[in-house]
Amino acid sequence: MRVVIVDDEPLARSRLVQLCQEHAGVQVVAQAGSGADAIEAIKVHRPDLVLLDVELQDMTGFDVLRSLESREGPLAIMVTAHPEHAMQAFDSDAVHYLAKPVDGRRLVTAIGRAQSRLSLERSGSGVNSLRQITGEKAQRLYFIDVETIDYVESEANYVALHVDEERYLARNTMKHLAGVLGPLGFVRIERSLLINLRRVAFAERLDRGAFVFTLRNGRRLVSSSTYRKGILEEIRRGQFFGHSAAH
Repeated sequence: MRVVIVDDEPLARSRLVQLCQEHAGVQVVAQAGSGADAIEAIKVHRPDLVLLDVELQDMTGFDVLRSLESREGPLAIMVTAHPEHAMQAFDSDAVHYLAKPVDGRRLVTAIGRAQSRLSLERSGSGVNSLRQITGEKAQRLYFIDVETIDYVESEANYVALHVDEERYLARNTMKHLAGVLGPLGFVRIERSLLINLRRVAFAERLDRGAFVFTLRNGRRLVSSSTYRKGILEEIRRGQFFGHSAAH
């Protein structure tokens, strides 16, 4: 597992490097002391995992993750001296949260979780096993079958799951759901929209490579031309609208 370590405190950064070097199967490929340097290191080294301090001088660790949302970013373990950041860490889809000073045993547990998740994503078994997503509405939790979801919409630090006329909030990120739901017939049509093509009645072309998707319930969603290539690839692969729609 290739790791980038980000912390603006040199001693804390050295401590993390030392702990990682003691862990079999982990290679520290780069270090960074700021958010800007972290973004550049992640672009250059393309790590599997980033150990990311929340409180950086130029931006937060969450800002770093948001800057990578449109790309295939690494898994993240958030590190901070302030426990109140724990919920935000999980909302950002981090695989774990570590409090400073970092305990070696807790780091081993966190890295183990990251390795398990990476293995699932690479094998595809994690995707194939996804059948339900937990959504919240009116302080109640609902277990929503993936195939019933019409579309997913970004909403601040959450996503909204739209099922017919109902709307549920889920503690997840658009980036993560786009990855795990893609093989199940979902395609990103906007930065903030992920649509289930199996819930689409028909699609119409607009100028400049955009589409209007009309869902079975009558709801219309417009795509961005930025996502045209991915949309056409998914249509061709799934043959959702017949052969002519792929041209």
